[in-house]
Amino acid sequence: MALSDKLNINPDKVPNIKLGLHLAQAVLGLTVFILEIIVFRADGSKINGNNGWPFGLCFLSIPAWVYLALAPRYERTRRAANPNVMLVVDSVFAVFWLSAFASQAAYNTANTCGTACAVSKAVVGIAFFETLGWVLSTLISAFTLHYYQQNGDLPGYEKIGSGQNIDPDKAAFSMAPHDEEAYAPVNMDDHHDDAHDDHASRPYDPDSYGSHPIYEAETSYQPHHTSSPAPHDNPFDNTYRTHSTSPHPSPFDDPYSAPSGGSKLYVPPANDDYDDGRPVQFPSGNYDRTLH
Repeated sequence: MALSDKLNINPDKVPNIKLGLHLAQAVLGLTVFILEIIVFRADGSKINGNNGWPFGLCFLSIPAWVYLALAPRYERTRRAANPNVMLVVDSVFAVFWLSAFASQAAYNTANTCGTACAVSKAVVGIAFFETLGWVLSTLISAFTLHYYQQNGDLPGYEKIGSGQNIDPDKAAFSMAPHDEEAYAPVNMDDHHDDAHDDHASRPYDPDSYGSHPIYEAETSYQPHHTSSPAPHDNPFDNTYRTHSTSPHPSPFDDPYSAPSGGSKLYVPPANDDYDDGRPVQFPSGNYDRTLH
């Protein structure tokens, strides 16, 4: 049976379990450090290697706690978090604290604790739980190594920080499941999707935006004052007319004939009809209309 089946550990919970164990170890180590100072200052107590080793091990454990708890949690330092190295570090410090527990117990047996024997016995008890914490973290490191050999990555650490990039166009506090859509879009209008689907399903119709085309004649400006000519309906149309003439005069009308119902547009004669020998004259037209 595989080690992961024996321990029955969820790989996604490994980072938090490992961090919790090392935090507990740090708290116990700080307590040992404070109690050892009390033993050092007690009357009749002796300072030797038996109680000096647990005291010094509190300082020696700080780099191990930083490496084991923090190195795998960050992407930039994850390369240094080798599962083989972490297993070795946990195992070594488990042995170290076991030796510190035995060393403090020997200090009490030698009756060199003076008036602080009760505090020294408390150090022995805390050192035992410290050793137990390192044994548990060693088992977690063994599981991490086994998982790394099977999957090629550290259990749970690759997912740390993967959900912290929030799309600003989506709701940051969506209740949607993370495996489907972590951040659901915010729709302020309940009929937004219906309207979008309705326009998307219909083909484009330029007349659907009104009953007339966009450039219908009714939309253009056409004054009805007789003293000024009407403007062009279309800026790209060369024809010029007033409101009293037909919008589309017949192309067969004589441009030199007398106007009937209004002035007409001057059309230059064709090249065949032009005579250079005759005198210059103005074309026939209604010249009674003048500007005053």
